[in-house]
Amino acid sequence: MKKIFIAFLLVALAGLPTIISARDGYGAAGCGLGAVVIAENKKVHQVIAATVNGFSGNQTFGISTGTLNCKTAGVSEKQRQQQIFVHVNYRLLEQEFARGNGERVGALASLMGCKDSAAFGRVGKEKFATLFEANTPDSFLDRMRSEVSSDARLVSSCGI
Repeated sequence: MKKIFIAFLLVALAGLPTIISARDGYGAAGCGLGAVVIAENKKVHQVIAATVNGFSGNQTFGISTGTLNCKTAGVSEKQRQQQIFVHVNYRLLEQEFARGNGERVGALASLMGCKDSAAFGRVGKEKFATLFEANTPDSFLDRMRSEVSSDARLVSSCGI
């Protein structure tokens, strides 16, 4: 069974580039314990790193937690930053959205990738009752994300 697994890895890795960008912090085997233990980026080393990752099943943990050379700056990390910001600033966001502008409205617009914080604030003011209807930070954030993806002004401003 091990020979089949290693042969499969050799075939899979043969098609991958020998050098993966240094900014990724890992080679062709991907992030995980193998990337931490085996830093060299030669094919044979990457096969060993992939084997370590495969047998220990640690890549999922690394990706979920941002450890083991796995990066978490993707969508889930951005959503987590938005969630933390909204939870910490919920009542102040509610006050600022009632006015249609404010420092926290601008910060949330930025966290959501929106360049035009004024349009973001105007939409928030127009949809205030709907956005804050359930009176919870998570509900507000879900509804705001929905508005950002469905409102024509925000779609162009937020690059969605």
